[in-house]
Amino acid sequence: MLRNTILFAASLFLFAGCGTEGATADTTTDTSTDTMPIAAVPAPAEAAEMPDKGYKINVIDGTIKSPRKELVGKAGDVPVVINYGSPAVNERVIYGDLVPYNKVWRTGANEATRITFSSDVMVGESNKKLAAGTYSLFTLPTSKEDWTVIFNKVADQWGAYDYEESADAVRIKGASKPAIKKAERMDFALDGNLVELMWDDLVVTFPVSGATK
Repeated sequence: MLRNTILFAASLFLFAGCGTEGATADTTTDTSTDTMPIAAVPAPAEAAEMPDKGYKINVIDGTIKSPRKELVGKAGDVPVVINYGSPAVNERVIYGDLVPYNKVWRTGANEATRITFSSDVMVGESNKKLAAGTYSLFTLPTSKEDWTVIFNKVADQWGAYDYEESADAVRIKGASKPAIKKAERMDFALDGNLVELMWDDLVVTFPVSGATK
């Protein structure tokens, strides 16, 4: 009888072990999600960082109507910083009206846009050399299809009110194309070695590369 009792107890132990293993395989959960199911985990705030594009955008002053932003990244292998005001469309006609043709535009809002290169670069399809430094970045559109990009030596100025052509360091042609998706706010981006200006239904670009020594 004792032998039968021992065998019965052993069989109960084995059965309990098998039951626990089966339960574990079927019901394993990550305890880190017990108090916050996966569906309830808050999505990260809209990030301006584009690691796959090689740049990020920091909002320097978000309290003003046209937030001041700063793009930091690389156009190709060239470090670049672009500081600009980011106006909104607000149901306005942009090109040919708010951004007039045949007139130098500050390329943003409030202060003129500034672009900084930490080393000498070549800009534009014409490969014009630009020395390391910070420049105000103006544009001069004659139509939606025809843009001139201007690098001016006076980095700190308000809009284009005090702009002087005599202080231009380099002028190049910008390439324009219709935007795949309309941009409510004007922003800059980097795509490979291209600097992109995006606003409303248009994208204006110019290439940047390291200057050969």
